[in-house]
Amino acid sequence: MTAIDPQWALLAAALVFIITPGIALFYGGRERATSMVNMMMLSAGAIAVTTIVWTLWGWSMAFAGKDMIGGVVGDPVSGLLLRDSMVADHGIFTSMDANTGLAGGIPAAFRLACAVVAVALITGALAGRVRYAIWLIFVAVWVTLVFAPLAHMVCGGGLLSPNGAISQALGIQVHDFAGGSLLHVAAAVSALAIVLIIGGHAHFPLKNFVLHTKSFATLGGANSEHKGNLVRALLMEVAKSNKTNDSAASSDDSKAKGDSSLENASELAANGNFSNVSARAPHNVPFVVLGIFIIWFGWLGLMIGSSVGLPGVAGYAWVSSTITASASMLAWGVTERLRSGCFSAVGAASGIMAGLAASAAAADVIAPLWAVVLGAIVGVVTCLATHSKTFTRYDGALHVVSVNGIAALIGIIAVGLFADASGLLSTGDWHQLIAQICLLAITILYSGAVSALLAFGLEKLFGWRISEAKERKGVDLADQGERAYDFSGIAQEKSAIDAEDKTQM
Repeated sequence: MTAIDPQWALLAAALVFIITPGIALFYGGRERATSMVNMMMLSAGAIAVTTIVWTLWGWSMAFAGKDMIGGVVGDPVSGLLLRDSMVADHGIFTSMDANTGLAGGIPAAFRLACAVVAVALITGALAGRVRYAIWLIFVAVWVTLVFAPLAHMVCGGGLLSPNGAISQALGIQVHDFAGGSLLHVAAAVSALAIVLIIGGHAHFPLKNFVLHTKSFATLGGANSEHKGNLVRALLMEVAKSNKTNDSAASSDDSKAKGDSSLENASELAANGNFSNVSARAPHNVPFVVLGIFIIWFGWLGLMIGSSVGLPGVAGYAWVSSTITASASMLAWGVTERLRSGCFSAVGAASGIMAGLAASAAAADVIAPLWAVVLGAIVGVVTCLATHSKTFTRYDGALHVVSVNGIAALIGIIAVGLFADASGLLSTGDWHQLIAQICLLAITILYSGAVSALLAFGLEKLFGWRISEAKERKGVDLADQGERAYDFSGIAQEKSAIDAEDKTQM
Protein backbone atom coordinates (compact mmCIF):
# COMPACT_ATOMS: atom_id res chain seq x y z
CA MET A 1 0.00 0.00 0.00
CA THR A 2 1.25 3.47 -0.78
CA ALA A 3 1.27 6.46 1.51
CA ILE A 4 -1.57 8.94 1.69
CA ASP A 5 -1.76 12.35 3.33
CA PRO A 6 -2.58 11.63 7.01
CA GLN A 7 -4.77 14.73 7.26
CA TRP A 8 -6.99 13.57 4.39
CA ALA A 9 -7.17 10.06 5.82
CA LEU A 10 -8.19 11.41 9.22
CA LEU A 11 -10.81 13.64 7.58
CA ALA A 12 -12.20 10.59 5.80
CA ALA A 13 -12.50 8.78 9.14
CA ALA A 14 -14.30 11.79 10.62
CA LEU A 15 -16.74 11.89 7.69
CA VAL A 16 -17.54 8.20 8.12
CA PHE A 17 -18.11 8.83 11.81
CA ILE A 18 -20.91 11.33 11.12
CA ILE A 19 -22.81 8.70 9.14
CA THR A 20 -23.96 7.29 12.49
CA PRO A 21 -25.84 10.39 13.71
CA GLY A 22 -27.29 10.59 10.21
CA ILE A 23 -28.62 7.05 10.63
CA ALA A 24 -30.15 8.04 13.98
CA LEU A 25 -32.06 10.88 12.30
CA PHE A 26 -32.96 8.83 9.23
CA TYR A 27 -34.47 5.92 11.14
CA GLY A 28 -35.61 8.00 14.11
CA GLY A 29 -37.74 10.16 11.85
CA ARG A 30 -39.35 7.04 10.43
CA GLU A 31 -40.36 5.82 13.89
CA ARG A 32 -43.07 7.06 16.24
CA ALA A 33 -42.42 10.28 18.14
CA THR A 34 -42.27 8.18 21.32
CA SER A 35 -39.17 6.33 20.06
CA MET A 36 -37.00 9.24 18.90
CA VAL A 37 -34.85 9.51 22.04
CA ASN A 38 -34.42 5.74 22.08
CA MET A 39 -33.21 5.82 18.47
CA MET A 40 -30.60 8.42 19.35
CA MET A 41 -29.50 6.47 22.40
CA LEU A 42 -29.14 3.22 20.46
CA SER A 43 -26.73 4.98 18.11
CA ALA A 44 -24.87 6.63 20.98
CA GLY A 45 -24.53 3.26 22.67
CA ALA A 46 -23.27 1.77 19.41
CA ILE A 47 -20.51 4.38 19.27
CA ALA A 48 -19.44 3.98 22.89
CA VAL A 49 -19.46 0.18 23.17
CA THR A 50 -17.95 -0.44 19.73
CA THR A 51 -15.12 1.98 20.51
CA ILE A 52 -14.21 0.17 23.72
CA VAL A 53 -14.45 -3.30 22.17
CA TRP A 54 -12.45 -2.15 19.13
CA THR A 55 -9.73 -0.72 21.35
CA LEU A 56 -9.48 -3.80 23.55
CA TRP A 57 -9.58 -6.65 21.03
CA GLY A 58 -11.75 -5.82 18.01
CA TRP A 59 -9.01 -4.16 15.95
CA SER A 60 -6.69 -7.07 16.62
CA MET A 61 -9.29 -9.72 15.73
CA ALA A 62 -10.22 -7.93 12.51
CA PHE A 63 -6.97 -6.54 11.13
CA ALA A 64 -3.92 -6.62 13.38
CA GLY A 65 -3.94 -10.20 14.65
CA LYS A 66 -2.47 -13.32 13.10
CA ASP A 67 -4.76 -15.81 11.37
CA MET A 68 -6.70 -18.17 13.59
CA ILE A 69 -9.17 -20.95 12.75
CA GLY A 70 -8.02 -21.17 9.16
CA GLY A 71 -8.27 -17.48 8.40
CA VAL A 72 -11.70 -16.92 9.97
CA VAL A 73 -10.48 -14.43 12.56
CA GLY A 74 -7.30 -12.79 13.83
CA ASP A 75 -5.89 -13.34 17.29
CA PRO A 76 -7.13 -10.85 19.93
CA VAL A 77 -3.70 -10.22 21.47
CA SER A 78 -1.38 -8.87 18.76
CA GLY A 79 -3.23 -5.58 18.48
CA LEU A 80 -4.58 -5.47 22.04
CA LEU A 81 -5.20 -1.87 23.10
CA LEU A 82 -3.97 -0.74 19.65
CA ARG A 83 -0.41 -1.48 20.70
CA ASP A 84 0.58 -2.51 17.18
CA SER A 85 -0.19 0.90 15.70
CA MET A 86 0.23 3.40 18.54
CA VAL A 87 3.65 3.52 20.20
CA ALA A 88 4.87 6.47 22.23
CA ASP A 89 7.97 8.39 21.16
CA HIS A 90 9.28 10.40 24.13
CA GLY A 91 5.82 10.33 25.66
CA ILE A 92 3.98 11.36 22.49
CA PHE A 93 2.12 8.88 20.30
CA THR A 94 3.49 9.78 16.89
CA SER A 95 4.32 6.39 15.39
CA MET A 96 3.66 5.68 11.72
CA ASP A 97 1.88 2.62 10.36
CA ALA A 98 4.42 0.66 8.32
CA ASN A 99 1.89 -0.48 5.72
CA THR A 100 -0.02 2.74 5.02
CA GLY A 101 2.29 5.49 6.20
CA LEU A 102 -0.56 6.88 8.30
CA ALA A 103 0.20 8.35 11.69
CA GLY A 104 -1.21 7.60 15.10
CA GLY A 105 -3.53 4.70 14.40
CA ILE A 106 -5.57 6.41 11.68
CA PRO A 107 -6.30 3.07 9.96
CA ALA A 108 -7.72 1.77 13.25
CA ALA A 109 -9.81 4.94 13.57
CA PHE A 110 -11.22 4.62 10.05
CA ARG A 111 -12.11 0.96 10.53
CA LEU A 112 -13.66 1.80 13.90
CA ALA A 113 -15.94 4.36 12.25
CA CYS A 114 -17.00 1.70 9.74
CA ALA A 115 -17.74 -0.80 12.50
CA VAL A 116 -19.93 1.76 14.27
CA VAL A 117 -21.91 2.36 11.07
CA ALA A 118 -22.59 -1.37 10.72
CA VAL A 119 -23.91 -1.56 14.28
CA ALA A 120 -25.95 1.63 13.87
CA LEU A 121 -27.70 0.23 10.80
CA ILE A 122 -29.09 -2.60 12.94
CA THR A 123 -30.82 -0.04 15.17
CA GLY A 124 -33.19 0.74 12.32
CA ALA A 125 -34.88 -2.60 13.03
CA LEU A 126 -34.97 -2.34 16.82
CA ALA A 127 -35.96 1.19 17.85
CA GLY A 128 -38.96 1.31 20.13
CA ARG A 129 -39.02 -2.23 21.46
CA VAL A 130 -35.76 -3.40 23.05
CA ARG A 131 -34.21 -2.72 26.44
CA TYR A 132 -31.29 -0.34 26.16
CA ALA A 133 -29.05 -2.13 28.68
CA ILE A 134 -29.37 -5.41 26.79
CA TRP A 135 -28.67 -3.59 23.51
CA LEU A 136 -25.28 -2.57 24.90
CA ILE A 137 -24.49 -6.21 25.65
CA PHE A 138 -25.58 -7.16 22.14
CA VAL A 139 -23.28 -4.58 20.56
CA ALA A 140 -20.23 -5.85 22.45
CA VAL A 141 -20.86 -9.46 21.49
CA TRP A 142 -21.91 -8.71 17.90
CA VAL A 143 -18.79 -6.68 17.14
CA THR A 144 -16.66 -9.46 18.64
CA LEU A 145 -18.33 -12.49 17.07
CA VAL A 146 -19.79 -11.13 13.82
CA PHE A 147 -18.18 -7.94 12.56
CA ALA A 148 -14.56 -8.63 13.54
CA PRO A 149 -14.40 -12.13 11.99
CA LEU A 150 -16.14 -10.99 8.80
CA ALA A 151 -13.82 -7.99 8.53
CA HIS A 152 -10.82 -10.29 8.91
CA MET A 153 -12.11 -12.74 6.32
CA VAL A 154 -12.91 -10.07 3.72
CA CYS A 155 -10.21 -7.44 4.09
CA GLY A 156 -7.98 -8.36 7.01
CA GLY A 157 -5.95 -11.17 5.47
CA GLY A 158 -8.42 -14.00 6.06
CA LEU A 159 -10.29 -16.53 3.93
CA LEU A 160 -11.61 -14.11 1.32
CA SER A 161 -8.60 -11.79 1.18
CA PRO A 162 -6.27 -11.89 -1.87
CA ASN A 163 -4.07 -14.52 -0.24
CA GLY A 164 -6.91 -16.32 1.49
CA ALA A 165 -7.80 -19.95 0.90
CA ILE A 166 -11.06 -19.24 -0.93
CA SER A 167 -9.55 -16.58 -3.19
CA GLN A 168 -6.68 -18.91 -4.03
CA ALA A 169 -9.06 -21.77 -4.80
CA LEU A 170 -11.16 -19.58 -7.11
CA GLY A 171 -8.14 -18.05 -8.79
CA ILE A 172 -9.55 -14.57 -8.23
CA GLN A 173 -10.17 -12.41 -5.18
CA VAL A 174 -13.55 -11.11 -4.07
CA HIS A 175 -14.10 -7.40 -4.54
CA ASP A 176 -15.82 -5.27 -1.92
CA PHE A 177 -14.45 -1.75 -2.25
CA ALA A 178 -16.09 -0.02 0.72
CA GLY A 179 -17.66 -2.78 2.76
CA GLY A 180 -20.97 -3.57 1.14
CA SER A 181 -20.90 -6.98 2.79
CA LEU A 182 -19.65 -5.77 6.17
CA LEU A 183 -21.65 -2.59 6.56
CA HIS A 184 -24.92 -3.48 4.86
CA VAL A 185 -25.45 -7.17 4.19
CA ALA A 186 -24.19 -8.32 7.60
CA ALA A 187 -26.20 -5.62 9.39
CA ALA A 188 -29.36 -6.32 7.40
CA VAL A 189 -29.19 -10.09 7.85
CA SER A 190 -28.50 -9.63 11.56
CA ALA A 191 -31.48 -7.28 11.83
CA LEU A 192 -33.71 -9.83 10.12
CA ALA A 193 -32.53 -12.59 12.45
CA ILE A 194 -33.21 -10.44 15.51
CA VAL A 195 -36.71 -9.45 14.40
CA LEU A 196 -37.58 -13.07 13.67
CA ILE A 197 -36.52 -13.93 17.23
CA ILE A 198 -38.03 -11.05 19.24
CA GLY A 199 -40.96 -10.21 16.93
CA GLY A 200 -42.23 -7.05 15.26
CA HIS A 201 -43.76 -3.93 16.78
CA ALA A 202 -46.77 -4.57 18.99
CA HIS A 203 -48.73 -1.80 17.27
CA PHE A 204 -47.98 -2.89 13.71
CA PRO A 205 -49.67 -4.13 11.62
CA LEU A 206 -53.08 -2.93 12.75
CA LYS A 207 -54.02 -4.43 16.10
CA ASN A 208 -55.60 -7.81 15.54
CA PHE A 209 -55.13 -7.33 11.79
CA VAL A 210 -53.55 -10.75 11.43
CA LEU A 211 -56.22 -12.28 13.63
CA HIS A 212 -58.85 -10.88 11.32
CA THR A 213 -57.19 -12.23 8.17
CA LYS A 214 -59.76 -14.98 7.93
CA SER A 215 -62.52 -12.43 8.33
CA PHE A 216 -61.20 -10.50 5.33
CA ALA A 217 -60.90 -13.71 3.34
CA THR A 218 -64.44 -14.81 4.13
CA LEU A 219 -65.91 -11.47 3.13
CA GLY A 220 -65.59 -12.60 -0.47
CA GLY A 221 -68.46 -11.00 -2.24
CA ALA A 222 -69.41 -8.78 0.68
CA ASN A 223 -70.06 -5.22 -0.28
CA SER A 224 -67.47 -2.47 0.07
CA GLU A 225 -69.41 -0.86 2.92
CA HIS A 226 -68.97 -3.98 5.04
CA LYS A 227 -65.23 -4.06 4.31
CA GLY A 228 -64.95 -0.36 5.04
CA ASN A 229 -66.68 -0.77 8.38
CA LEU A 230 -64.25 -3.50 9.39
CA VAL A 231 -61.20 -1.42 8.46
CA ARG A 232 -62.72 1.59 10.22
CA ALA A 233 -63.23 -0.43 13.39
CA LEU A 234 -59.67 -1.70 13.30
CA LEU A 235 -58.28 1.79 12.76
CA MET A 236 -60.29 3.17 15.66
CA GLU A 237 -59.01 0.36 17.89
CA VAL A 238 -55.42 1.10 16.94
CA ALA A 239 -55.87 4.85 17.35
CA LYS A 240 -57.21 4.22 20.83
CA SER A 241 -54.43 1.82 21.85
CA ASN A 242 -51.68 4.02 20.42
CA LYS A 243 -52.85 7.21 22.09
CA THR A 244 -50.02 8.71 24.14
CA ASN A 245 -49.70 11.60 26.57
CA ASP A 246 -46.84 13.23 24.73
CA SER A 247 -48.76 14.46 21.72
CA ALA A 248 -47.74 18.01 20.87
CA ALA A 249 -50.73 18.55 18.64
CA SER A 250 -53.97 20.12 19.87
CA SER A 251 -57.05 18.00 20.32
CA ASP A 252 -58.66 19.62 17.28
CA ASP A 253 -55.65 18.81 15.11
CA SER A 254 -55.58 15.25 16.39
CA LYS A 255 -59.26 14.84 15.66
CA ALA A 256 -58.80 16.19 12.15
CA LYS A 257 -55.91 13.82 11.51
CA GLY A 258 -57.93 10.92 12.87
CA ASP A 259 -60.91 11.74 10.68
CA SER A 260 -58.62 12.03 7.68
CA SER A 261 -57.11 8.60 8.40
CA LEU A 262 -60.55 7.06 8.69
CA GLU A 263 -61.70 8.63 5.44
CA ASN A 264 -58.56 7.34 3.72
CA ALA A 265 -59.16 3.86 5.13
CA SER A 266 -62.73 3.89 3.91
CA GLU A 267 -61.61 4.94 0.44
CA LEU A 268 -59.04 2.13 0.34
CA ALA A 269 -61.63 -0.35 1.53
CA ALA A 270 -64.11 0.80 -1.09
CA ASN A 271 -61.54 -0.03 -3.73
CA GLY A 272 -60.80 -3.38 -2.13
CA ASN A 273 -57.22 -2.32 -1.32
CA PHE A 274 -56.15 -3.23 2.20
CA SER A 275 -52.39 -3.47 1.59
CA ASN A 276 -51.76 0.23 2.19
CA VAL A 277 -53.84 0.56 5.36
CA SER A 278 -51.27 1.16 8.08
CA ALA A 279 -51.20 2.52 11.58
CA ARG A 280 -47.58 3.60 11.19
CA ALA A 281 -46.11 6.59 9.44
CA PRO A 282 -42.88 8.58 9.87
CA HIS A 283 -43.37 11.07 12.68
CA ASN A 284 -40.83 13.55 11.30
CA VAL A 285 -40.18 13.55 7.56
CA PRO A 286 -37.66 16.44 7.72
CA PHE A 287 -35.54 14.33 10.09
CA VAL A 288 -35.56 11.49 7.56
CA VAL A 289 -34.42 13.83 4.78
CA LEU A 290 -31.82 15.58 6.94
CA GLY A 291 -30.53 12.20 8.06
CA ILE A 292 -30.00 10.92 4.52
CA PHE A 293 -28.16 14.09 3.51
CA ILE A 294 -25.80 13.64 6.47
CA ILE A 295 -25.33 9.98 5.52
CA TRP A 296 -24.62 10.94 1.91
CA PHE A 297 -22.08 13.53 2.99
CA GLY A 298 -20.35 11.04 5.27
CA TRP A 299 -20.49 8.39 2.56
CA LEU A 300 -18.19 10.44 0.39
CA GLY A 301 -15.64 10.14 3.19
CA LEU A 302 -16.06 6.38 3.07
CA MET A 303 -15.18 6.46 -0.62
CA ILE A 304 -12.05 8.50 0.08
CA GLY A 305 -10.91 6.39 3.02
CA SER A 306 -11.48 3.12 1.20
CA SER A 307 -9.15 4.22 -1.59
CA VAL A 308 -6.05 4.25 0.63
CA GLY A 309 -3.28 2.61 -1.38
CA LEU A 310 -5.20 3.03 -4.63
CA PRO A 311 -3.93 6.26 -6.21
CA GLY A 312 -6.49 8.09 -8.32
CA VAL A 313 -9.41 5.91 -7.22
CA ALA A 314 -10.91 8.27 -4.62
CA GLY A 315 -12.19 10.80 -7.16
CA TYR A 316 -13.88 8.24 -9.38
CA ALA A 317 -15.38 6.30 -6.47
CA TRP A 318 -16.81 9.59 -5.15
CA VAL A 319 -18.45 10.32 -8.52
CA SER A 320 -19.58 6.75 -9.12
CA SER A 321 -21.33 6.44 -5.76
CA THR A 322 -23.09 9.76 -6.33
CA ILE A 323 -24.27 8.62 -9.77
CA THR A 324 -25.67 5.37 -8.36
CA ALA A 325 -27.41 7.11 -5.46
CA SER A 326 -28.97 9.70 -7.79
CA ALA A 327 -30.19 7.10 -10.26
CA SER A 328 -31.63 5.03 -7.43
CA MET A 329 -33.50 8.01 -6.00
CA LEU A 330 -35.09 8.78 -9.37
CA ALA A 331 -35.95 5.13 -10.05
CA TRP A 332 -37.55 4.79 -6.62
CA GLY A 333 -39.55 7.96 -7.24
CA VAL A 334 -40.85 6.78 -10.61
CA THR A 335 -41.78 3.39 -9.16
CA GLU A 336 -43.53 5.03 -6.24
CA ARG A 337 -45.37 7.40 -8.56
CA LEU A 338 -46.67 4.53 -10.68
CA ARG A 339 -47.57 2.58 -7.59
CA SER A 340 -49.24 5.18 -5.37
CA GLY A 341 -49.46 8.35 -7.44
CA CYS A 342 -46.92 10.43 -5.51
CA PHE A 343 -43.24 11.23 -5.12
CA SER A 344 -42.62 11.14 -1.37
CA ALA A 345 -39.67 12.67 0.47
CA VAL A 346 -39.27 9.49 2.51
CA GLY A 347 -39.19 7.51 -0.73
CA ALA A 348 -36.52 9.79 -2.17
CA ALA A 349 -34.43 9.39 0.98
CA SER A 350 -34.84 5.63 0.86
CA GLY A 351 -33.79 5.59 -2.78
CA ILE A 352 -30.62 7.49 -1.94
CA MET A 353 -29.85 5.08 0.89
CA ALA A 354 -30.33 2.11 -1.43
CA GLY A 355 -28.03 3.64 -4.06
CA LEU A 356 -25.29 4.32 -1.53
CA ALA A 357 -25.53 0.76 -0.20
CA ALA A 358 -25.30 -0.64 -3.73
CA SER A 359 -22.27 1.49 -4.56
CA ALA A 360 -20.27 0.31 -1.56
CA ALA A 361 -18.87 -2.78 -3.25
CA ALA A 362 -18.74 -1.59 -6.85
CA ALA A 363 -17.99 2.15 -6.91
CA ASP A 364 -14.40 1.82 -8.08
CA VAL A 365 -14.74 -0.82 -10.82
CA ILE A 366 -17.90 -0.09 -12.82
CA ALA A 367 -18.16 2.44 -15.65
CA PRO A 368 -20.51 5.46 -15.34
CA LEU A 369 -23.12 3.82 -17.59
CA TRP A 370 -23.22 0.74 -15.37
CA ALA A 371 -23.39 2.99 -12.30
CA VAL A 372 -26.61 4.48 -13.72
CA VAL A 373 -27.96 1.03 -14.56
CA LEU A 374 -27.10 -0.27 -11.09
CA GLY A 375 -28.85 2.68 -9.44
CA ALA A 376 -31.96 2.24 -11.58
CA ILE A 377 -32.20 -1.47 -10.83
CA VAL A 378 -31.67 -0.96 -7.12
CA GLY A 379 -34.22 1.86 -6.90
CA VAL A 380 -36.98 -0.20 -8.49
CA VAL A 381 -36.23 -3.46 -6.68
CA THR A 382 -35.88 -1.96 -3.21
CA CYS A 383 -39.01 0.16 -3.61
CA LEU A 384 -41.06 -2.89 -4.54
CA ALA A 385 -39.43 -4.95 -1.77
CA THR A 386 -40.15 -2.31 0.86
CA HIS A 387 -43.86 -2.37 0.04
CA SER A 388 -44.14 -6.12 -0.43
CA LYS A 389 -46.07 -8.26 2.00
CA THR A 390 -42.93 -10.28 2.69
CA PHE A 391 -41.48 -7.31 4.57
CA THR A 392 -44.57 -5.41 5.69
CA ARG A 393 -45.81 -8.46 7.56
CA TYR A 394 -42.98 -7.84 10.01
CA ASP A 395 -43.48 -4.04 9.89
CA GLY A 396 -41.40 -1.08 8.79
CA ALA A 397 -38.56 -2.15 11.06
CA LEU A 398 -37.28 -4.30 8.22
CA HIS A 399 -36.68 -1.23 6.07
CA VAL A 400 -33.00 -1.87 6.79
CA VAL A 401 -33.37 -5.30 5.17
CA SER A 402 -35.43 -4.30 2.14
CA VAL A 403 -33.27 -1.25 1.40
CA ASN A 404 -29.74 -1.66 2.76
CA GLY A 405 -29.54 -5.43 2.57
CA ILE A 406 -31.05 -6.01 -0.84
CA ALA A 407 -29.30 -3.00 -2.37
CA ALA A 408 -25.88 -4.08 -1.09
CA LEU A 409 -26.53 -7.62 -2.30
CA ILE A 410 -27.29 -6.32 -5.79
CA GLY A 411 -24.18 -4.12 -5.66
CA ILE A 412 -21.95 -7.06 -4.78
CA ILE A 413 -23.40 -9.14 -7.62
CA ALA A 414 -22.98 -6.13 -9.94
CA VAL A 415 -19.22 -6.37 -9.49
CA GLY A 416 -19.32 -9.86 -10.98
CA LEU A 417 -21.43 -8.63 -13.88
CA PHE A 418 -20.30 -5.07 -14.64
CA ALA A 419 -16.69 -4.79 -13.37
CA ASP A 420 -14.66 -3.30 -16.20
CA ALA A 421 -11.73 -5.72 -15.92
CA SER A 422 -13.37 -8.89 -14.60
CA GLY A 423 -17.16 -8.69 -14.97
CA LEU A 424 -19.10 -11.30 -16.90
CA LEU A 425 -20.73 -8.77 -19.23
CA SER A 426 -17.45 -6.92 -19.77
CA THR A 427 -15.07 -9.82 -20.29
CA GLY A 428 -17.16 -12.97 -20.57
CA ASP A 429 -15.33 -14.40 -17.55
CA TRP A 430 -17.58 -15.81 -14.82
CA HIS A 431 -14.94 -16.27 -12.09
CA GLN A 432 -15.53 -12.85 -10.51
CA LEU A 433 -19.26 -13.52 -10.31
CA ILE A 434 -18.62 -16.83 -8.52
CA ALA A 435 -16.29 -15.07 -6.09
CA GLN A 436 -18.94 -12.45 -5.31
CA ILE A 437 -21.56 -15.13 -4.72
CA CYS A 438 -19.18 -16.86 -2.30
CA LEU A 439 -18.73 -13.56 -0.46
CA LEU A 440 -22.50 -13.17 -0.11
CA ALA A 441 -23.05 -16.76 0.95
CA ILE A 442 -20.46 -16.60 3.72
CA THR A 443 -21.65 -13.19 4.94
CA ILE A 444 -25.33 -14.14 5.00
CA LEU A 445 -24.92 -17.58 6.57
CA TYR A 446 -22.37 -16.52 9.17
CA SER A 447 -23.96 -13.24 10.29
CA GLY A 448 -27.46 -14.71 10.24
CA ALA A 449 -26.61 -17.78 12.29
CA VAL A 450 -24.52 -16.00 14.93
CA SER A 451 -26.97 -13.08 15.27
CA ALA A 452 -29.95 -15.42 15.64
CA LEU A 453 -28.20 -17.39 18.38
CA LEU A 454 -27.16 -14.17 20.09
CA ALA A 455 -30.66 -12.67 19.96
CA PHE A 456 -32.20 -15.91 21.22
CA GLY A 457 -29.75 -16.11 24.10
CA LEU A 458 -30.29 -12.50 25.17
CA GLU A 459 -34.06 -12.87 25.01
CA LYS A 460 -34.03 -16.05 27.09
CA LEU A 461 -31.44 -14.91 29.61
CA PHE A 462 -32.42 -11.28 30.16
CA GLY A 463 -35.66 -10.57 28.34
CA TRP A 464 -34.49 -8.22 25.58
CA ARG A 465 -37.94 -7.17 24.42
CA ILE A 466 -39.78 -4.52 26.45
CA SER A 467 -43.35 -5.20 27.53
CA GLU A 468 -46.23 -4.46 25.17
CA ALA A 469 -47.65 -1.90 27.59
CA LYS A 470 -44.38 0.03 27.65
CA GLU A 471 -44.04 -0.20 23.90
CA ARG A 472 -47.49 1.25 23.35
CA LYS A 473 -46.83 4.07 25.78
CA GLY A 474 -43.47 4.73 24.19
CA VAL A 475 -40.00 3.39 24.89
CA ASP A 476 -38.61 6.90 25.38
CA LEU A 477 -40.48 7.29 28.66
CA ALA A 478 -40.28 3.62 29.58
CA ASP A 479 -36.53 3.14 29.08
CA GLN A 480 -34.94 6.59 28.86
CA GLY A 481 -37.35 8.39 31.18
CA GLU A 482 -37.72 11.39 28.88
CA ARG A 483 -39.59 12.61 25.83
CA ALA A 484 -38.25 13.87 22.51
CA TYR A 485 -40.97 16.51 22.34
CA ASP A 486 -42.23 17.67 25.73
CA PHE A 487 -44.14 20.94 25.78
CA SER A 488 -45.99 20.27 29.04
CA GLY A 489 -43.11 21.07 31.37
CA ILE A 490 -44.33 18.27 33.63
CA ALA A 491 -41.81 15.51 34.25
CA GLN A 492 -42.96 11.92 34.54
CA GLU A 493 -40.86 9.62 36.68
CA LYS A 494 -39.78 6.30 35.22
CA SER A 495 -40.87 4.60 38.44
CA ALA A 496 -44.43 5.73 37.79
CA ILE A 497 -44.29 4.24 34.30
CA ASP A 498 -42.98 0.94 35.69
CA ALA A 499 -45.75 0.87 38.28
CA GLU A 500 -48.36 1.51 35.60
CA ASP A 501 -46.83 -1.22 33.48
CA LYS A 502 -47.17 -3.75 36.32
CA THR A 503 -50.85 -2.95 36.73
CA GLN A 504 -51.43 -3.75 33.05
CA MET A 505 -49.60 -7.08 33.09
